[in-house]
Amino acid sequence: MYLAAALAALSLSQAQPQPQLVDAAEVVDGLLLDIRYATAQNFVGRPLYAKARCLLLPGVAKRLAKAQALLRAKGYALKVYDCYRPRSIQRALWEAHPVRGEVAPPGGKGSNHNRGAAVDVGLARLDGGDVAMPTEYDDFSEAAWAASERPSAEAKRHRAILQDAMRRAGFTTIKREWWHFDAPEGREAAPLDQPL
Repeated sequence: MYLAAALAALSLSQAQPQPQLVDAAEVVDGLLLDIRYATAQNFVGRPLYAKARCLLLPGVAKRLAKAQALLRAKGYALKVYDCYRPRSIQRALWEAHPVRGEVAPPGGKGSNHNRGAAVDVGLARLDGGDVAMPTEYDDFSEAAWAASERPSAEAKRHRAILQDAMRRAGFTTIKREWWHFDAPEGREAAPLDQPL
């Protein structure tokens, strides 16, 4: 009896469809892509993605569109560094920098990036030009912390504008990365390893 119930539960869990990720560039008007893991300009030093795309759960993409609208009204646009990240890539990041709090371990819960429920973003001008931000993306120094006092006044002002828009759209921050924002949809989603 227990075996039949276990097999039925396994069959049901395997039948559950994988969540459908959407291309945020098709949902968020004027989204700027600077997907660093599709280039060698990242802390691993080599491209990890075959394609520069920002895939997210549909609800997360809608939140990002709301943040973008709030920022556009202030003369800024979102610049995206990373979105959905396959679990296999999470393993490569962990192997390159196995420090909890700076890179999520690939086992267990993994990262909300693995669920399509986290984004790494910065600000840019509406024409795509750079603005001062606290540090470069994937900087592991204290200056990159979400509340660090080390950056310049201009960079802190831009960080505050970004954080305000993202929070108003329903995202939360983490301590050590000014660029990382989690969406509540991550609580219900399972980690994925589908390729970009």
